[in-house]
Amino acid sequence: MPSSPPSAAARPILSRLAAGLEGGLDLAALLFLPVLALVSRGLAALAAIAGVLALALVLCSRPGALRTPAAPAVLFALLVLWGAISAAWSPDPALSLIMAARLAGLFAAGLALVACVPVIAAPERLLRCFFAGLALGLAILWVQRATGGVLTRPFFVRGFVAPQLNQASDTLAILALPASAMLWHEHRRGAALLLLSAAAAIYTLVGTSAQASFVAGLAAAFLFYYRRGLFAPIAAVLSVLVIVTAPLTFGKLAQIGPFVHLADDFKSSVPHRLLIWSFVGDRIAEKPFRGWGLDASRTIPGGTEWIRPGQPWLPLHPHDAPLQLWLELGVPGIVLGALIIARLWRALGTARWPPLYAAACAGGLAAALAEALGTYGIWQEWWVGTLWFSLFLTLVMARSGKAVV
Repeated sequence: MPSSPPSAAARPILSRLAAGLEGGLDLAALLFLPVLALVSRGLAALAAIAGVLALALVLCSRPGALRTPAAPAVLFALLVLWGAISAAWSPDPALSLIMAARLAGLFAAGLALVACVPVIAAPERLLRCFFAGLALGLAILWVQRATGGVLTRPFFVRGFVAPQLNQASDTLAILALPASAMLWHEHRRGAALLLLSAAAAIYTLVGTSAQASFVAGLAAAFLFYYRRGLFAPIAAVLSVLVIVTAPLTFGKLAQIGPFVHLADDFKSSVPHRLLIWSFVGDRIAEKPFRGWGLDASRTIPGGTEWIRPGQPWLPLHPHDAPLQLWLELGVPGIVLGALIIARLWRALGTARWPPLYAAACAGGLAAALAEALGTYGIWQEWWVGTLWFSLFLTLVMARSGKAVV
């Protein structure tokens, strides 16, 4: 049964509380890019706090709104449940259970952020905070790159290296197109300036994944804009095929003739990545149906042995999301992961958004998927938090008057 509306006496209190909670989300939007640029691991905490604020905002504005679970919530719940069950055969059961608990919290925070989008009273204010934070984040990236990390060097023992900025540049590759499309109808010069500034930052920094994913995003946005009805289902099918066939594609690249040696001439980390994927492909073949257990990549037998000095067979995770799903969660994990991605493409294909904004979001999704194929561990808390918060911002931009014609 739906809950009864709040009494007249309670409404002013709830209204003030909702305003304060929304102010907290505004602050989180402001801090999003600066935190990624300065201390990317702090994004997990930022996303978790924002999720708590979002949940409280929904409960203040629409009591009982979360009682009926949506299909995405069911898929994420099943993923966490299967991960927890996999502790029964994991090499480190405690590690699997701890990761399942962490993911449950992060997924709940992300779903709360998505659920709160319709009840945000001032989406334009939140977006002003986001764009201010985006400008600040770009400035931080330029300063850090030009000065060798002057803003963070005193606080870290290891010192500064340019790849520390990859997390921020990867996120720029995801959000640059939706943010620019949102600005286009009212501030065309601002949209062009934002897109050019983001592109300049991405291609000035050293992260090749951001550079490649940005190109992939532009291509997807172009195709989606002109053939939305055709491209959305094709993109969904292709994404599912990439996920399902990963052990037969990514896992076999190292066996293709001189491919590893040719990759060594491009970038030293690439041949190592190919050999990691080959090792992971062999381990997947040993336990293809149920996997090795959630977060078991850290404890796979033989993973810590070195291929060559400084390069183990499996350093913490496979650097490929589909392979990690296969390795740790087997067929059930792959099915759930494929369903989640397919639903995202389907939602984009049917969203009642202006063609330009929908296409830009398709570009952002394509960029995120491209990055997931060769960069971070799929369960890294900062990365999970970044993806959820990026989705939240994308949906808030869709609500804004600037996103509509």
